[in-house]
Amino acid sequence: MDRDEVLRRVQDKKPNQLDEMEEEILNKGCRAGFVVGFAACAFTMIAKIIAGVSYYDVYAVYCFTIGGQWLYKWAKLKKRSDLGLGLMWVGLAVGLFAGYLAEIF
Repeated sequence: MDRDEVLRRVQDKKPNQLDEMEEEILNKGCRAGFVVGFAACAFTMIAKIIAGVSYYDVYAVYCFTIGGQWLYKWAKLKKRSDLGLGLMWVGLAVGLFAGYLAEIF
């Protein structure tokens, strides 16, 4: 690309739009957050098992979060595989939440 084309692209960019590097950092941060969230869920689950309390709620929240991420990705990119994964995670979350409600009531 020549200098004029680069300048035109920068000027055409919307003020709140992320550039490629910022998007990549955001994506890696989200993935790292989900790994840390899973570790926190595992720790919380172990603590609840030791205490003799139902732990399905912990994974229901985690699965809803992941399902929301996949459904958002599907809404933006319109890939059927993203929709399928989003619905699978949300369905798993609903099942876990129903199991949690069944145990506490």
